[in-house]
Amino acid sequence: MGLAHGSTLALRLWRTIVSIRKIAFATTTVFAVGMSVYCLANLNRASAECISLRLANRLGLPYLPFKLADKTAEGWSNDFPTDLRTDLKGSTITIALPENAPDVRWDDELIAKFHELTGIQVRIVRPGNDTTAVLSRYLADFQSGDPKADVYAIDVVWPAILSGFAEDLRPAFGDLWGIAPGLIGNDTVSGKMVAIPYFAEVSLLYYRTDLLRRYHFAEPPRTWSGLEQQARVIEVGERSGGDRQFWGYLWQGAASEALTCNAYEWQLSQGGGSLLTPDGALNVKSEQTAKAWDRARRWIGTISPPEVTDQLEDDSLQLWTHGRSAFMRNWPYAWRESMRGDSKVEGKVGVTVLPRGEGPGGRHADVLGGFQLMVNNRSTHKEAAIELVRYLTSPQVQRLNAIQRGYLPTRLELYDDPVVLRANPFFGSLKGVLLNGAVARPSNVAGRRYDAVSRAYFTAAHQTLTGEKSASRAVEGLNEDLLRILAK
Repeated sequence: MGLAHGSTLALRLWRTIVSIRKIAFATTTVFAVGMSVYCLANLNRASAECISLRLANRLGLPYLPFKLADKTAEGWSNDFPTDLRTDLKGSTITIALPENAPDVRWDDELIAKFHELTGIQVRIVRPGNDTTAVLSRYLADFQSGDPKADVYAIDVVWPAILSGFAEDLRPAFGDLWGIAPGLIGNDTVSGKMVAIPYFAEVSLLYYRTDLLRRYHFAEPPRTWSGLEQQARVIEVGERSGGDRQFWGYLWQGAASEALTCNAYEWQLSQGGGSLLTPDGALNVKSEQTAKAWDRARRWIGTISPPEVTDQLEDDSLQLWTHGRSAFMRNWPYAWRESMRGDSKVEGKVGVTVLPRGEGPGGRHADVLGGFQLMVNNRSTHKEAAIELVRYLTSPQVQRLNAIQRGYLPTRLELYDDPVVLRANPFFGSLKGVLLNGAVARPSNVAGRRYDAVSRAYFTAAHQTLTGEKSASRAVEGLNEDLLRILAK
């Protein structure tokens, strides 16, 4: 069955269902989606989902995503690992999963599928999505001698901090051929494989394609000055048209690791140095860093909302999907959320690299992010824990996460997968960024001192943004704090 024919047939069936009987709204929705999936059974899953989403939008019905247990689309029954151990049935383990709001239902379904495949019961601990608070909670658990989980999802900058609490996964996973070498190196501390890369992230600039056309901009901004100019023009135009809550640019300014990422991007892209050199020496160019931070401070209340200094990624995304901004800095997961049927920007979004700075040292500086899976070295169920990590980092689950959730795979072959690229058209250009261009925060250089380094860094940046200190005084204080931290 061709894509167009399948779409037409499904649409006819949907119209028949809706016109023949005024069933209760929820029942109509569930049955209509189910019927459309039935008609599209011999299409691949991504095509079927795309058609159903389009039909739901045309009929004004809410879109119900496929469940992981569905096996209607061709090949779907093969989308999970087939070589998982079943001799551990009856074991119960716990995983700690920091999540953004859209992740909860997907994580529940992935874990339920793992139980179905292995018989291993998994409890989920949800510590939230403020990574600074999550790390504090993890450290408190470990240092108390009573860690709450067998498997921990850890930020890309935590392996050196948590290495003393981690099981060495090298014996179980070997050399991990096919995973981005830089991520493997990041997760290896003093020869110990602290964690296995689960998904990667690279900071990106999202933009409204419809608004660029409306205001006659031929392309998205390539520099920070260009971003400021386009954001101002579009914001003034939209507000004069009646949308008084519209803003030009959304980003994350809460005093947290999220601000470390944003401020580091500003600093690096505008020639402010790399914070630390490879041998651990201080490398902040004070004048350029102060100028970069001062520029961001001027955005607040002009092209960015005053509340931005309290906002994390989900806060930005909520405003964005409600159509409240022309540009947004966020991670790849925001693409799939932007394309959902209840998003007001569905079909109106483009993605590109973050702007570069002008002048000497100006460059693009997209920060590397992502999560890894670590096994607690004090777990009494290590074999079951390792099996869960094997499942979640498998090519099949990474492919599913890329298609359904917009997660950047850590397995490089998936960047050439046609279904993955159909779901996330911009992924093809990110393979090179992941391999060569993304900027890593200095977590391995700082080692166990990274949490203190990051806290000092985002505190100084936040003081600038809120006006508590001038940018130059904040950077001066940062240098003093970093020298003290690094001397320990």
